Amino acid sequence: MAVSDADSDTLSYQWRATAGTIDNRNAATTVWTLPAGPGLHFAYVLVSDGRGGYSERQYAVSTDALKINAPARTAVTYAPAPATKVTDAGVVLRLRATTPTALPFADAGAGAGNRSVYLSDMPVAVTVKGTGTVVFSGTTDAAGELNLPNLKDGSYTVNCATTSGGPLRSCGDLTVNATSSSVAPLEPSIGAGSNLRLYGHVALADGGVCGTRNDYFGIYASATVQLQQADGQAVTPARRVNRFGDYFIDAAVANNTPLKLRIQCGSDVHIADVLPGAGGFLSVSPLEVSHVTGNRRPAITRMIANGPDGNVRGREVLAEAGAISNTLPGFERFLTYKGTDTALSACMYYRAIGAVSGCNTQGGMENPITFDDWKKHHLFGTGKNPEPAATYINQRDLNLVRRMFATKVSDTQVAFYVCNNPGPEGRTQAEVNEVIDFGLASERRVACVAMEWSTAPGVQGGNTPFTKFLTFGPDGSLIPSVNLDGRGEKFMPGACIACHGGSKIGGRFPDRGNPSPFLGSRFLGFDTGNYLFSTVASLTEADQGKALRDLNELVQHTEGGPSSITATAKLINGWYASGGNQLDKAYVPTPWQAPADKAQFYREVIGTSCRTCHAALGSAEDRFDWDSQPNLFTGSTDPSNNMYRHVCGGTPELAVNGSMPNALASLDRLLDSSAPGIDALRARMKKYLGCSAPAEDPVYPRR
Repeated sequence: MAVSDADSDTLSYQWRATAGTIDNRNAATTVWTLPAGPGLHFAYVLVSDGRGGYSERQYAVSTDALKINAPARTAVTYAPAPATKVTDAGVVLRLRATTPTALPFADAGAGAGNRSVYLSDMPVAVTVKGTGTVVFSGTTDAAGELNLPNLKDGSYTVNCATTSGGPLRSCGDLTVNATSSSVAPLEPSIGAGSNLRLYGHVALADGGVCGTRNDYFGIYASATVQLQQADGQAVTPARRVNRFGDYFIDAAVANNTPLKLRIQCGSDVHIADVLPGAGGFLSVSPLEVSHVTGNRRPAITRMIANGPDGNVRGREVLAEAGAISNTLPGFERFLTYKGTDTALSACMYYRAIGAVSGCNTQGGMENPITFDDWKKHHLFGTGKNPEPAATYINQRDLNLVRRMFATKVSDTQVAFYVCNNPGPEGRTQAEVNEVIDFGLASERRVACVAMEWSTAPGVQGGNTPFTKFLTFGPDGSLIPSVNLDGRGEKFMPGACIACHGGSKIGGRFPDRGNPSPFLGSRFLGFDTGNYLFSTVASLTEADQGKALRDLNELVQHTEGGPSSITATAKLINGWYASGGNQLDKAYVPTPWQAPADKAQFYREVIGTSCRTCHAALGSAEDRFDWDSQPNLFTGSTDPSNNMYRHVCGGTPELAVNGSMPNALASLDRLLDSSAPGIDALRARMKKYLGCSAPAEDPVYPRR
């Protein structure tokens, strides 16, 4: 690979691969021994400069042409039951801690503005309200978040310490019930004794944030700040700057004594003055001390792989030129809204559904099942049950070629699986036909995702089915992560619940104890209006209409049948209200049918980029179901408006700014500047959403 560093720093390299073995050598070249068996495999390199700069690149190689069979694996009996008895059932929530008010940051080139500062490294203890029994304790991460696993319904007190090393005190109450939000905001008041309120931003010279958060590499690095006396003696422990590059410190200090702030980014250390104002250090007058280091991130300019014969194999994975998603960079921008998982939490999830017998401390899976084991359990290929199947490209979702199969074993056992191949990079029908042909030949397969709706002893009373997810590599082996959009590996189950929802989980799957596998997730309806089809006979939309309706009816079965009042069941009924097997792509629910431009907005935006995922998110009152709530789309530009923050961004709430749509392909297709009628679409988005494109974060654009 070719890498340049504008600051002539000594670079370090780490390598990972999704299959085969790759030498994790500290060098710009390495050896990747590809796996036996077919498929598309990915190698990743993470380059760091020792001064807070990180860059990552991906490379994809297909082993299909090698024609080497994958090694045979011993069959493992799969029964969708927990590998161990569930002892820790409840709701998984995320606390998100911020300063009580957004803080004013000075102009750094893009204008001044207010930013909420997310509080990292804050000790938290959650107690049962009334009894004081501690049910969980931990420390917020670099996002200012803390996963609270397995909380039973009830009332809790959250105790925290905003002052580093200070005593815990009540920071608010938390109620857990069927209508609880999956993310609980925490805005702790600052202790009256802390007269110094210090905050700021730490950035690299190229605008990037110091450090990285990378679940796949297991690397979590960030700048740190420490308040010191003039002689260098510590006043507070070192505290991590959050993932947006911001920090906040409060402390009780001598009123008029000048202090120092030690800012460290990698090996770079900067000592900044912290000077009292005319009235000394006053809690009502927070001070900003921001710093830009002299360092720039390494730039990866090229990556290439050669086989033993010297010929080039594979290609770099690069972002689509000109796509709107390029303005929203980073691993955590897409398919992460419900939280991210790790190798260990992914293994613990598989353990909870019985797909592995155990996990080591690094997340290594013990006795994993294979794709064949899973299909055998659900009687695929036996001819005992109908198996509707369809092939299409979900161009408005992930832009993948999808070969979908399903079966119903019993009223409480329904299973789907979909094998994924890369979708078209262009927009022509010829390319659509070509990539579908590759998919039908099982060439360049990325992964097969399996989904089942079944019971499990000890879960949901043992007789109520619930949704589970598994991912299998091209060779049929169980894998913990998958790269669905070019933004890196995402671990299970977070990679799925970003769209399939999870009313019982709002963060990382618990990586300790014996957690319940019940996520509260749902299947998605098959929305052909967002698909591309081949023009080859038997593969057209019309030719596959019956199969697609059968697939939708199986989804509807998991919702309670056609008479169910869930958002997904009602949506499917609307699609087929006129009878027949062809889905009505012009369907608009009654609340959206007038005036005409509102119906058009529904078809162009809600229908293409929101409805199937939002219908599946699930809540006691279906508050995420946009089909029944056009009143939410007012076009408000109030930064406190939830719709405006999530779609338009540019508000102090950095964690949610511009977070919807949460799928990269959905955003890029929605705002494709070359699409016919884009100007009229932007006008309708402005009218109903308040914007026609996501805005940058205040003061410091996200890099």
